[in-house]
Amino acid sequence: MSGRISKKKHVKTSEAGTLAQYIHEFGDFIMPCSRCFRRGLMCKAKDEKSNRCGNYIDAKVVCDSSGVATFLSRNIKEHKKLEEDEKRAKEALEEAIARLARVRKMKHRLKEQGDKLFSRGMQSLEEQGGFSVDQAESSVVTKAQSCGAVDLIDWNSVFTDVPFSDSADVIGENSSRVVGH
Repeated sequence: MSGRISKKKHVKTSEAGTLAQYIHEFGDFIMPCSRCFRRGLMCKAKDEKSNRCGNYIDAKVVCDSSGVATFLSRNIKEHKKLEEDEKRAKEALEEAIARLARVRKMKHRLKEQGDKLFSRGMQSLEEQGGFSVDQAESSVVTKAQSCGAVDLIDWNSVFTDVPFSDSADVIGENSSRVVGH
C-alpha cells in the first residue's frame, strides 16, 4: 500500500450488504417502488415486514415501496366509494324521472278531463236555455256599441249574400244626390 490507511468497514455497512444479497436470493417480487419503476428494475423484498427493497439497500437510500401500496389501496377504496355514490345518484335520477313522468301524465289527464267538462257544460247551457255562443257574442257587441265602441261587427259574416267590397258601387258615384232627395 502506498501510505494509505485502510479502514475496516462499518458493521452496519457489511450487514446491509448481506441483507441485500439475501433479499436478491430469497426475496419475493413486490410492486415496484418509485426508484425501481423509473429505472425499469424489478423490486424484491423479504416478507411484509421489510420496508425497503434490495435495490434500495444496495443504494443506501430510503425505499417508498410501502407508500405505493398504501396509495393504491386508498385509490381503490376511493374508487369503490365513488362507484357507490354514482349508483345512488343514478337511482335518485331514475326516481326523479319517473316522478316527472307521473306528474306530466296526471297533468295531461287533468287537462283532458277539464276540456271534456267544459264541452259538456257548454252543450248543457245551449240545450237548457237556448243560449248559444252567437247570442252571447251578439249581446256583448250590443253592450260595447252602446258604450261607444265602433266597428265591432264583421258585416261580411253577418250578410254573406251582399259583398261589401266597394261602398261607392252600392251607394252610387255621388252621395250628394242621395242627400238632395
